[in-house]
Amino acid sequence: MRSSTTAADRFLTDPRAALAEWAGDGIPIRRFEPGRYLVSGDDLVRTALAGTVSPFEARAATFGAVADWVPGSDRSRPVNAALGRELDRAWQAVPDDRITAELRRSAAAGEQWPGGLSDVYLRLFGEQLFPGLTPQARQALQSALAASDGLDRTGSALRRLRGRIAHSRADAALHRWAAGSTAAVPEALRATLGASDDVALALHGLVGAVCRAASMVFAWAVLLDRGWQPGTPAGTTLRPVPASEPAAHRVREALRLWPVAWLLSREITAATELGDVSLVPGDRLYLCTYLLHRDPDVWSAPGEYRPERWARPPDGYKARFLPYGFGSAACVGSRFVDRVTARMLDHSGALDGFGLRIVEPEPVFGSLLAPPVVRPVPLG
Repeated sequence: MRSSTTAADRFLTDPRAALAEWAGDGIPIRRFEPGRYLVSGDDLVRTALAGTVSPFEARAATFGAVADWVPGSDRSRPVNAALGRELDRAWQAVPDDRITAELRRSAAAGEQWPGGLSDVYLRLFGEQLFPGLTPQARQALQSALAASDGLDRTGSALRRLRGRIAHSRADAALHRWAAGSTAAVPEALRATLGASDDVALALHGLVGAVCRAASMVFAWAVLLDRGWQPGTPAGTTLRPVPASEPAAHRVREALRLWPVAWLLSREITAATELGDVSLVPGDRLYLCTYLLHRDPDVWSAPGEYRPERWARPPDGYKARFLPYGFGSAACVGSRFVDRVTARMLDHSGALDGFGLRIVEPEPVFGSLLAPPVVRPVPLG
């Protein structure tokens, strides 16, 4: 195991360059700095992800703000099941022509993506998930989504303050909705969490995770379909290209190459061993799906976008393809993101009259792995 503060500095300064250096080097766990480790060995990642309390503590992003929430517990399982059913109902309830219309509307308005796509998802599925939500409350949710997207790209103190204000307003709006719309709240969620403020926090986390993740996966897939490569400069306009592979294959390959949940975190709560490393309470693991997904022992040409590989996935891929985590703390919205993104891609012909102009060319390795910022522009 190698240890260097220089490696940590390089990673913090330029994550993509550091990850490119480490991809395929065979080091399953490396020490960043005292008590901080980057883990990319497949067995070690799954071992850490399988724990929820001891020795590896998990905090589900959807419910991270709810007190005493433990993923995989008797308390959480019925809620996750209820939310999964709600998400399934939501994506099936929206008609095809509505999806086409919202994509065309966003493109015609020149909304920057992926941020603007979060609004598309909220417009499409918000009424299904939050029936009776007022326009003011929906606007509060849109502002919170925009604040989260902005924080990933520019984490200034002022932006963080504005983000906290935006999320507080969204929490308050959802609290009022949950308190006044008892029939609309899934019974398992209300019975398990009880208080309307906890219900509001859970639903806010859900919509934030689902809308932002789904918008980024769709943006990644469309960019890759149109030939985007690292280094494509600002001002470049990417033109439509006929898709030759099924949408589901393109979604999986986008998630493999640029996994939105690229770095998962676990805190050590009891002394344990992981690989050849002794860990103590308070240490923290960063589990890197980005490196797992580019393991050259499994993936041929791991840095290339090849959706056709999913017609016959390589041997051993399941251990090295974890776009939503693993085990009881895996993302509750995974099926929603997969299926809705594939469905949106099936309707992306609505974008054939638009190019995608690169506004900010670099991916952002923040809380999510965000694609370059693009703006749809009409093609002459």
